Amino acid sequence: MNVLLTIVFGVVGLVLSYGFSIPPTHSMFRLIPAIGMMVGYRIGLLIGRRVGRPKKFLILCVSAILCFYSAFVYASIIQMGSADTSDIVNLGVLLGLFFLSLGFLLPFIGILVPDTIESRWSNAIEYFARLFRN
Repeated sequence: MNVLLTIVFGVVGLVLSYGFSIPPTHSMFRLIPAIGMMVGYRIGLLIGRRVGRPKKFLILCVSAILCFYSAFVYASIIQMGSADTSDIVNLGVLLGLFFLSLGFLLPFIGILVPDTIESRWSNAIEYFARLFRN
């Protein structure tokens, strides 16, 4: 089930990447959010299992700050509009950091509990099975 969630978060990262202003010449950057979201979610799951409750709050705060900071710097670099090689690398790194930290936040937030997702997933499959039978 965790692998399925990782793939779903990768697709969500790919869809969310269209919300970012990416220059047309660098359209390959659209893959960075998907990879960053999947890696961040898996790392968040691994660390979330091993860290105690007080440290989870600190990790949540630091990764939220990193997420917002990287999005802010990404937007400011895009507005500058320079096309140096170092700026292009910075854009890719900042985009990756934003989605990595966003994916890292997901297990710590507690919204997505795998048991509830699994039950909703099975309910959806049963619904579509009944829909296609009739």
